[in-house]
Amino acid sequence: MLRLIVQNSTLSGQQLYLDPQKTTWFLLGRGEESILRFVETSVSTRHAIISTERGDFFLLDQDSTNGTFLNGARVTTARLKTGDVIELGHFGPRLQVIIEESRQQADHLSGAETSPQFDDTARARAAQTVQWTLRDAAKTIGMYNPHVDSGEIPPPLGVAGLAMLCAVLGVIVLALTVLNFGLSVSIIAGLTAFLPAAIYLGVFLWLDRYDPEPFRTLAFAFAWGASVAILVSGVFNEIFKHNFNDFLTGVVSAPLIEEGSKGAGVLLIALMFKRDFDSVLDGIVYAGVVALGFATMENVSYYGDSLMKGGTGDLAGTFIVRGILSPFSHVLFTCMTGIGCGIARETYNQKLKFTAPLFGYAAAMLLHALWNMLASFSVGVFWLGYLTLEVPLFFAFICLIVFLIRREARILRQTLSVEVQKGLIAPELLDVVISVFRRSTWVLSAFGNRQLFNARRRYLRAVAKLGLCHWHNSRAVEAKGDTGSFSVIPQLRAEVFKLGQEI
Repeated sequence: MLRLIVQNSTLSGQQLYLDPQKTTWFLLGRGEESILRFVETSVSTRHAIISTERGDFFLLDQDSTNGTFLNGARVTTARLKTGDVIELGHFGPRLQVIIEESRQQADHLSGAETSPQFDDTARARAAQTVQWTLRDAAKTIGMYNPHVDSGEIPPPLGVAGLAMLCAVLGVIVLALTVLNFGLSVSIIAGLTAFLPAAIYLGVFLWLDRYDPEPFRTLAFAFAWGASVAILVSGVFNEIFKHNFNDFLTGVVSAPLIEEGSKGAGVLLIALMFKRDFDSVLDGIVYAGVVALGFATMENVSYYGDSLMKGGTGDLAGTFIVRGILSPFSHVLFTCMTGIGCGIARETYNQKLKFTAPLFGYAAAMLLHALWNMLASFSVGVFWLGYLTLEVPLFFAFICLIVFLIRREARILRQTLSVEVQKGLIAPELLDVVISVFRRSTWVLSAFGNRQLFNARRRYLRAVAKLGLCHWHNSRAVEAKGDTGSFSVIPQLRAEVFKLGQEI
């Protein structure tokens, strides 16, 4: 139990308790929702929140005007301990912290004032200091580290370097394309490849309804496939072809190098954008976008070559084969790696955490080699293999995605039921959250009101993220493991509460 003693201000001498058995947070400020309501002008309406999670107590500043101080130092988030002094603004109200850790201490303090009942409409967030290294990232692939990866600002040097790499290699790829085909052919081939890619990308975005991935992370995935993966694969395939032959290049070099370079992009996202990577479904989405970037840029080369050799007729034929009949080929291959990374994200089995991405990569190479082998045979053999192998595999893949979407809906209903009981989420809104179609109509009904439209979009994502964090937390407890997700739960509760007032 945590006890706060007000040392000065108009509330001087008052005491307040936070009993983890009864509530998990309370708000300090001048607003009506504050459990300790101050009148001092140095205190903001929503100044700071104190919450508990797994037996620890946290102080979190709420973007207050004059800041929140702990033992004289301004803080954003901090873990509390007995003897700490909280100050709301410079020379503002001071509160002494006492954490009662034993029954004897509670009995000794039984004569003190009891705390008022806490209103379940206020919510909190907190953070936990966690040291992060590349080794830790490898051991906890995909796990969100709240102190390093805020979900908004990933590790800056690594991400900035990768963004620069994608930009430089992208310019090189475009320059080589223009030099090879000329400007006019490159533009036509580019439009033919990129316009359908926008449609395919929209399909991925629609599938990822419950926890939509941030635009910046999806853009990085697409850019990695269209620049880094395409250039690395092109160089190594040309070297291999020069020393061997086209058949071996297609069934050995291309699967090994192309799936390796694309898979590296998926793995980097799992490690560096951990808050955005929650499940197997996320692995499929990111892998699919990486593969889509790769296939789009590869199609520019095929379309440009067809246009130069056979004119618009050959271009149309190539587009039918690559843009309509088999746009899913690279997506299907690389999604095997994405599934492996997603399994590694979900599991607490250390062996599986390392082997799942490798098995996924092996499956991606196998499917890629099979596809290229079929393409090397006669037209009749290719179509026979396409109809009897590739199409059924694609439909099985679609069934897997549908299963994962429904599984995610069941997880959210189960984990968020606790927040419904606490009053944070209205039951009717939970039904909206877990319905693929009602989510869309609910958001679109606010079209024309930009503030409401954005608030509803953010609300849906925050609620889904809260449910997934609850799920990861419960799995960690069952496996006697650990996850950074538990310390994000109070943050998301506060965000859901705030957005709930705006929707």
